[in-house]
Amino acid sequence: MTLIDDNTIGKPLTYFYLNILQSCSSTNDIAITNAKKGLPEGSSYLSYLQTNGRGRNNNQWESMRGNLFLSTIFRPTTTKRNWHQLSLIIGLSIIETLITLGIDKKKIELKWPNDVLVHKSKISGVLLESFDDFIVAGIGLNVLTKPQNEIKWITTKLYDHINKNFSLKSIAKVILKKIFKNYTIWEDKGFNFFNKKINNFIYNINKKIVVQLNFQSNYINGVFLGLGNNGSLKIKVDNELLEYYSIERFFFPDEESS
Repeated sequence: MTLIDDNTIGKPLTYFYLNILQSCSSTNDIAITNAKKGLPEGSSYLSYLQTNGRGRNNNQWESMRGNLFLSTIFRPTTTKRNWHQLSLIIGLSIIETLITLGIDKKKIELKWPNDVLVHKSKISGVLLESFDDFIVAGIGLNVLTKPQNEIKWITTKLYDHINKNFSLKSIAKVILKKIFKNYTIWEDKGFNFFNKKINNFIYNINKKIVVQLNFQSNYINGVFLGLGNNGSLKIKVDNELLEYYSIERFFFPDEESS
């Protein structure tokens, strides 16, 4: 069991315990099952192979051996309406991990709300699954190989950008240490503590954006201003500032036409 220690944090320190699996359907499935049995916050699962990995909106996550599949349990004390912010806090933690492993921070971006990019190519994604009294966060990181069937994104992998080799277990421990340090600060100080830092990495900030709202067919055209104070997607339409926490889809027209 590992203790995350930071003297600047007012709330109790957080522990995590990393369980290693050779194979499973998905690490989120394992974490959810055990969270429902009452396992504590910080219980984490690293599997070397997933047979049924998934991403957001029930999209399949191509789970090739040699990549990182990691899930962990959270039991936040903060109000449930803020739980969505955890995706961004974890995204920042993955970015900090990649920097620690040797990737140039100028090449790393966070695409709202849950994708980490290097050189404009997807390297990692986060899946949050929320229940009455806990959240399970799943993290996929391309380490040794990159998906071949991804049609939405150009993809990349860790070893395209660094010359050192790391075990998946050591990478998982770095990620978890970053996550639980930031998570503890988030619970103590709120999202505003991270807002500026995350916005420094936000993908396509100040670019034209097109947003489609949930259950609506019309589109909103504006300029993407990055994150709002509570982790929202903030856009400017004419002279009006709008913020959204959940949308059907969005895209950047300059990319579509290139």
